[in-house]
Amino acid sequence: MIAVIFLTAVFIFLVFHLLRRTGRLPPGPTPLPLIGNIHQLAYQVWRRKGIVAALNYYRKKYGNVYTIWLGPMPTVSITNYELAHDVFIKNGKKCYDRQLAPILEHITDGLGLLAANGENWAEMRRFTLLAFRRMGVGSGLIEKRIMNELNGRCSELDAEIAKNGKVIVPVDFFDLTVGSVINSVLVGKRFDENTKDEFLTIKKLFDASTETFNLFDLNVPVWFLKWFFPSRFQLTWDARHNILNHVSKEAFERLKQLDSGKHDIDSKEPNDLVDCFLLKMREEREKGPDGHTGYTMEALKFVLHDLWLAGQGTTATTLYVGFMKLVNHPDVMLRIREELIRITQNSRDLTLQDRPKTPFLNATIAEIQRFTSVLNVNFWRINHETIKFKGYEIESGCMLTAQVGALHVNEELFENPEKFDPERFMRNEKLLQQTIPFGIGKRSCVGEQLARSELYLVFGNLLLRYDVKAHGATPTNEDVFPYSSAKLPDTTGKFEFAKL
Repeated sequence: MIAVIFLTAVFIFLVFHLLRRTGRLPPGPTPLPLIGNIHQLAYQVWRRKGIVAALNYYRKKYGNVYTIWLGPMPTVSITNYELAHDVFIKNGKKCYDRQLAPILEHITDGLGLLAANGENWAEMRRFTLLAFRRMGVGSGLIEKRIMNELNGRCSELDAEIAKNGKVIVPVDFFDLTVGSVINSVLVGKRFDENTKDEFLTIKKLFDASTETFNLFDLNVPVWFLKWFFPSRFQLTWDARHNILNHVSKEAFERLKQLDSGKHDIDSKEPNDLVDCFLLKMREEREKGPDGHTGYTMEALKFVLHDLWLAGQGTTATTLYVGFMKLVNHPDVMLRIREELIRITQNSRDLTLQDRPKTPFLNATIAEIQRFTSVLNVNFWRINHETIKFKGYEIESGCMLTAQVGALHVNEELFENPEKFDPERFMRNEKLLQQTIPFGIGKRSCVGEQLARSELYLVFGNLLLRYDVKAHGATPTNEDVFPYSSAKLPDTTGKFEFAKL
């Protein structure tokens, strides 16, 4: 009897505590004590066959800002640009830390960029932005790197076209092109036919790790995965550590060469991010007790991992999906080409300086990015202070994010969102600002400038050089695993490239 009374009292307390917190938050489905809305979310994801569809269902039902309780933790999803700006720009200092997934925190130990917080994250982000600037990201230097890689890839295509009149181009072309650019920026080496297998090994490892990047694996405790799903835990653990070893082996070899005198770093013109990091590590050590202790080889491993993860798959996927859209909309492709020919007179390559003169290409890339939205669920932020906006009060300790996948199909912003329509960005230039594929606020993608440069130069120059058609049927499934936090398009499609 006493136990029943005690349990009843605990239940009543939990209900009242939940109601008190719920009343000040944005609307959402009614949560239950302890489990929140997990049962309802799981049902909607299953019923609507994907995470984005479920999130969009809640947006339509509750509005552009709504609350879903993941167990005892309220999560606030924002699917409108103006609201996201209020929270993550105007109140950016209150919510720049990420709510770290237990499995990622276990693997990274708070190192790197993606799964790090506090001073360690801030220092690594500052370093990365500075290193990118020193290597010319956002200037003509990075354009030269990108074009060198693209020209190398195109020379291989041209040789095949000279023999057969056309060449069949699979997704590997985009993967290898982007992977080679990011690898040259990080460790100073591009991938060619002799090192192609090394790239494919790294890509396979990243793909394997992406398969476990879902709401379940990211939210349950590590001990729960170890005990009840040991194979899933081991898959995630092995994939991440194999990737770490592959992407960092060049850095450790560089350190050995530096210590032995076989390698020297030009402090004024470092060759790549590894050189920048080793220079910074040496500078901080020379400061003695006043130096920053975060510059270690272990930290470098995770920085390289995170930049590889963020810089390769997302950009390559956007290029692949983009060309799939273009071959299904030849009128759009023709209009882009006409615009580019007017600018270049068909006598030179497209350059980054041409960007202001190519509004339709810019609009098309924005529409491709809107459609691609490579994350189904964005990383959660956690606020350390109360945030008030639009009549809502988000107390400290809540999880918030701009759900970009749902935002990009919000019909209040994008009329007929299921339609591929680059013209929408010509009719309303504000939509360019409201399309946020790289996130928003202090945790937006650190490699945004590099990715934008790659997309512009690769799309533009390939369309200037080649007639592009689909080889066989084009896949219609834009997400083969819609239950993952990251989008995985059907990459079985191929293209036919022929010289113009």
